Amino acid sequence: MKKNYKAIFAAMTGNALEYYDVMLYGFFATMLAPLFFPSDNEAVSYISSLGTFAAGFVMRPVGGLIFGHLGDKFGRRFALVLSIFLVTLPTLTIGLLPTYAEIGIAAPIILVSCRLLQGLCVGGEYSGASIFVIEYSKKGKECFAGSILTASGSFGGVIGTFCGFICTLAFMPIWGWRIPFIIGAFMGLMGYYIRAKVNESPEFEKAKNEKIEKVPLWGILEKRKKNLLCTLAIGASSLTPLYLATVYMGFLMSSKLHLTTSEIMLTNVALTSFNVCFFPFLGRLADKIGKENQMKKTAIFTILLAYPLFFFLENNFSLLSIIIVQFSILGLNVAFVAPSMALLTTYFPVHERYSGIGFGYALGGALLGGTTPLIITTLNSWHESPYIPAYYLMFSAILGVLGVALGKKQGAEPGLQSEAKMDELKYAKAS
Repeated sequence: MKKNYKAIFAAMTGNALEYYDVMLYGFFATMLAPLFFPSDNEAVSYISSLGTFAAGFVMRPVGGLIFGHLGDKFGRRFALVLSIFLVTLPTLTIGLLPTYAEIGIAAPIILVSCRLLQGLCVGGEYSGASIFVIEYSKKGKECFAGSILTASGSFGGVIGTFCGFICTLAFMPIWGWRIPFIIGAFMGLMGYYIRAKVNESPEFEKAKNEKIEKVPLWGILEKRKKNLLCTLAIGASSLTPLYLATVYMGFLMSSKLHLTTSEIMLTNVALTSFNVCFFPFLGRLADKIGKENQMKKTAIFTILLAYPLFFFLENNFSLLSIIIVQFSILGLNVAFVAPSMALLTTYFPVHERYSGIGFGYALGGALLGGTTPLIITTLNSWHESPYIPAYYLMFSAILGVLGVALGKKQGAEPGLQSEAKMDELKYAKAS
């Protein structure tokens, strides 16, 4: 039992660091834009900064592919230890990087390179850590275990936004934004030390003598293309609402309400704290009512509520209205995401699981999730409409419904008996 808790904690540390870094850069986008992407046109400068934010997601499928392969061939622990060590380097570099005014064009080039390396390293982080935790979980509690891991990401976001809030207050020096990135590097070293001391996933150990494809992804592309596409759809549907509600809505607060970066970060501390509290609750609920059931219903509610939410915002535009819309979107997102990794682990057998989820989930996040603020901002620059975010949210929710409805389970679930077997046992007891 003690080993289980140690393994879960080790997985949580890296996941927390991932969201710490990603959310931190997203919230600092408006501040970093003139420092690294100076332009006479404020919109161009901001879009360039958001493009750098999205660049990290472009590399995530590559990272999911590389670390997924390593995780399926050499073990989950090996891949997770390597990823957290490597992601620490660009985090520290961003914290120490001179601005455009100091070193010219080299500054944005190095910044983009750091974001690409971060994206590569964390491409397999969330999926790998989730798989690791779920394979360690108790029978019948895989959704709860997965939701705890996801909550750790939100907790990392809370720490990141709170540090950002403190470091952008009036009494802080102009270079105060660098401090949270340097702190993130120390968090990474601590996570590396913890992960290096845990044992391999028991499910991987049990299956290590089974026949393994030379390249696990080839087996997936040959036999499980449909499940890979469903994983992609669920990845896109999971991340789109998160970055719409936080990064994009933060842009609205800044550009239309003229809130300071520190005020926006304080608001987002409350939002991400909300996520931390509700993920475990909704993960436990999914274990009781069924993960597919909860995810389908949540996605359908999202489709139905997206337009009314932004209609309400357009006709009652204020800080309070933005916060109400943010909480609504994130509440639906938590209900969908909490059981998602537990479901995805059933789409692939043990020695294809990390590759399938790592690549598919990261690709969906890269194409439609992390690019959400950039896509919506760009579309609005072409044809301004208050309902573009609503249409984009509805589109992502439709992908979520399809991903859940069309996915096919591959045998017994990790960490527990198959649902069919559990139903048989329940029926036998009742008889």
